Amino acid sequence: MRLKSIFGLACGVAITTTVSAQTRPPTTAPGTAQPQAKPGQSAQTNPYPPALYRMNDVSKSMNLTQDQITNLNKLTDQTQTQYRDNYNKLSTLNDADRTARAQELNRQYYGDWNKGASSIFNEAQMNRYKQLNYQYGGFNTLYDPAVQKQLNLTPDQIKNLNEHTNWSNQQLQEINGIGGTDPTKGTQMYQDYWKQHQERFSKYLNSEQQRAWQQMTGEPYGFQPNFTPKR
Repeated sequence: MRLKSIFGLACGVAITTTVSAQTRPPTTAPGTAQPQAKPGQSAQTNPYPPALYRMNDVSKSMNLTQDQITNLNKLTDQTQTQYRDNYNKLSTLNDADRTARAQELNRQYYGDWNKGASSIFNEAQMNRYKQLNYQYGGFNTLYDPAVQKQLNLTPDQIKNLNEHTNWSNQQLQEINGIGGTDPTKGTQMYQDYWKQHQERFSKYLNSEQQRAWQQMTGEPYGFQPNFTPKR
């Protein structure tokens, strides 16, 4: 099932440290918002930015070959290993410093991962992957100053981002908790969540901004949850 306006954290999204305390996003999105874990690996224990090609059917929709997937897995593992110590150190920082440092790390991580991925994806796949990442991140994507500029967000819109991201992350956390024991119910909640998310996003952006967003994100993709069973 395809759902309109399903948003994602963009490849190369650079959330700068100049974002005010009132508009800082979470360092990671909880629950189903972290698809980067391999099968059998809990997504909640993975602090790194998402690797959407590991999500259900994304690789198929992009016509990735097995060799490409193998090379992307190697790239992701290498990049995570490169940044593991720095991400682990985030827990030693206070909230303000942790947010600023996480933003910096994510920017560096994306830069290195994208550089490697550019030699694995063809041009069309790279462009589509960026679109999917924009779609998947939702309101979190809008913390990127470059995206704010491209969409011409107003100061009031930027100020109100936290309200929407907090709602989104709370919903996903609840869905992930239920989906671990009841995947059918969790999947229905996930689809309902995206419908509500679409309504919020449509009200958040004006008509001109919506047109710009559609150009940035391309054809909407119906992401499906990948719940980790509770033991």
